[in-house]
Amino acid sequence: MDVQIRTVLPSESTLIFSFLALAARMQESGEPIQKALRDHELTRYWQDWGRQGDLGVVAESDSVGYPVSCAWVRLFSREEAGADYVGENIPELAVGTIAPARGQGVGTKTLQALLSLCQARYSGVSLSVRIDNPAVRLYERLGFRRTSAGLIVNRVGTESVVMLLSFDRNRT
Repeated sequence: MDVQIRTVLPSESTLIFSFLALAARMQESGEPIQKALRDHELTRYWQDWGRQGDLGVVAESDSVGYPVSCAWVRLFSREEAGADYVGENIPELAVGTIAPARGQGVGTKTLQALLSLCQARYSGVSLSVRIDNPAVRLYERLGFRRTSAGLIVNRVGTESVVMLLSFDRNRT
C-alpha cells in the first residue's frame, strides 16, 4: 500500500482519538470506543492534543482516501503517567494501523518516521504493550528492549510489558 507520511497537526485530536481505539486494542478487548472519552487510562493519550511535547505522524493512502496508520508520542509527568512511566524526557508511544493495511509495512513505515523525528528531541521513547500483541516483535526489530520493571497488569486485566528505545547520543 502506497502511503504519504505527514505530521499530525495540533488541531487533530479527533484523529488521535480514532487511532487510539486501534492502539489500545479496544475492539479485541470488547471495550466500546466511548470508554476512551472518559477513562483516564485512555484520555491521557489524546485529550488536549497539541500540548508541549506532543508529536505524531499519520500515513494517508491516496488509494483509499483516508488515514490508515498513526503513531504519536506524548510526554507525561510522573503524576500523569501510569505504571509504565520510564522517566523525564522519555515520551510514551502509541501506534495504530487499520486492519486492511496491516502486514504491508505501513505501520513500520509510520513508526520509523515518528522515531526519526523523536531521535532529535528525546533521549528515548517508551511504550506499554500487551505481551500477546504480535507488534512486540516489530518493536524489538526496531530496537526497543523490555525494561527491568517486569510485567504490569493493564486496564483490561491482562499483562503488558514496558519497552524502551534509547537513542544513542554518541552516534554521528
